[in-house]
Amino acid sequence: MRPDPQPDPTPEPDEVTAAPAGPPAWRLAARRFVTGHWLPRLVTLLAVVPAVGTLLDVAGAGRLQHIDYLYQLTRITNPDGTLKAFDLANYLSNEHILGLPSLVYWVNIELFAGDNRTLGVFVVAVAGLTVLALRAALPATLSPLVRAGIVAGGSALVFSLHGLWNYTRAMSGTAWLTANLIVVVALLLAVRGRWWPAWGLALLGSVTYGTAFAVWPVLALLAVVRREPVWKRLLPLAAGGVIVAVWLAYRPSAPLAGAPTTDLGSLLYYFLAIVGKLWTADSGGMAALAGAVILGIYAALASSKVAREPGLWFWWALACHAFLGAGMIAIARVDYGGEVGMDTARYTSISVLMSLPAIVLLATVVHRRADRAGYKIAAVTLVAGMLGYALGAPDAVAERAADKAHHVEAVAIRGGFSDAYRRYPLASDLVPRLRAMGHYPFTDDFTLGCGGPELGSVLDRDAMTPLLPARGNKRPKHAAGAVEWVEPPDPAPFFHGKAVPVFHGWAADRADPVRCTVIVDGAGKVVGGGVSGIVRADVAMRYAGVAPNSGFAVIGPVDDDSRIVVIQDSGAMRWLPARIPPQVQTRPPNR
Repeated sequence: MRPDPQPDPTPEPDEVTAAPAGPPAWRLAARRFVTGHWLPRLVTLLAVVPAVGTLLDVAGAGRLQHIDYLYQLTRITNPDGTLKAFDLANYLSNEHILGLPSLVYWVNIELFAGDNRTLGVFVVAVAGLTVLALRAALPATLSPLVRAGIVAGGSALVFSLHGLWNYTRAMSGTAWLTANLIVVVALLLAVRGRWWPAWGLALLGSVTYGTAFAVWPVLALLAVVRREPVWKRLLPLAAGGVIVAVWLAYRPSAPLAGAPTTDLGSLLYYFLAIVGKLWTADSGGMAALAGAVILGIYAALASSKVAREPGLWFWWALACHAFLGAGMIAIARVDYGGEVGMDTARYTSISVLMSLPAIVLLATVVHRRADRAGYKIAAVTLVAGMLGYALGAPDAVAERAADKAHHVEAVAIRGGFSDAYRRYPLASDLVPRLRAMGHYPFTDDFTLGCGGPELGSVLDRDAMTPLLPARGNKRPKHAAGAVEWVEPPDPAPFFHGKAVPVFHGWAADRADPVRCTVIVDGAGKVVGGGVSGIVRADVAMRYAGVAPNSGFAVIGPVDDDSRIVVIQDSGAMRWLPARIPPQVQTRPPNR
């Protein structure tokens, strides 16, 4: 019996000649999207996100300006609110020449009653222009996607939450960030050989903030590497020397701290912490480590032929400027003690100016060696920006809380008892000026936020019921609260012979939320106020079910008949004694 014939394995002719199957359509579409123009454009749009977030924080900040601004105002104005005759000494604040910032402050007063928030919008605009200027300096050899990643990541660093202070305390950012923008543009012009505008901007920067002094030797260095005539190399040094000499002649006779320390270890620690501040949340040691890593990256990049190309000189110049600025800060502020590199949020901008050039130089070197890895480089730079932005979250939480409590100081100024804050200018110097200029808080729309009673209103003391303390650790079944600590611990008689402490406490009612808190005298007249709705996580933990935003802080002149009055949404009024019983702390609880 013959076996069945086996099938012929030879393929049909059409199977031999058939073309191999191509990649799926979705993969082709994805490749076109990645290599086309739309992805870089969309990535670039991400640069707007941190700016918008900062604008929201500015909108939620207090209207009152902060202490350095108020001192500057008393220096440059007469008691009737007019400008004093020019004297350079009047424009020195914390040893910085605040020429251009003072002009911006004055314009803000004329247009917006000195509102801190409108000044904050100006600072956000300055930072946005800085991002655009840095974008203009990016090497043309980078692919569009890499450039987009650097712009988006760089924007996240410029608007890092570490430096939220510069935007919500806008007088500071008006000086620091405006000087930074001026320096960036000056260096851009210098690397292109446009020396006169660059020198003019360097001069403007020098009368904006002291960190801009560091740009003069950098301009001289650029002239050397560009092989400019000798006079162009020497002129920046001479101009910078004259400016420093004038500054030395007018600066305060005694420095803010002692003579710079001779402890080189402390100096190095603070310097490195300032350089690396951006890359840690709340550890000075980690900031110093990050600073050392950044300097090590620059040392490695210096050996790269690609990194030394003329098209990247701007970024080296910017890094040199930031390096010198960090050194100036370390020398001038090391004697203040503490974690200066971490505790002072405005120093963040120096860390940004040190970090961004390193990112750009690294990206350029890697891109040149692996041109097809552009999307990877863009992703890494974007993630680096996100990290630098997010690590500032603890600073931002503290700054937002300080912004909310800042309204207490506005009440003190409006009431005329701001001398209770010993760090403020004397009320006799400050109040007449602010009132004459129509400067907030001396505006018609000033309010205690109670939706009714304001300073000078009279409340019915007989309609008030005592606010009882909470019992146990459960949610109180009735309205409850307490005064827990005061500041300062030993208030002096600042206002008409009465003590003016700041009372801190909490108040909550599960059925009738707290609207605001005020202080009344023996006749029921509202003599003080402050802020309610302060987050008190410790209270929420102590009494299960109490909302975290139950805290209050109020200030006002008090005597034995005074009361702290909690006004609820229904209009009900409950009171606490405005005195400091023995069991009340004179410092914040350890949270």
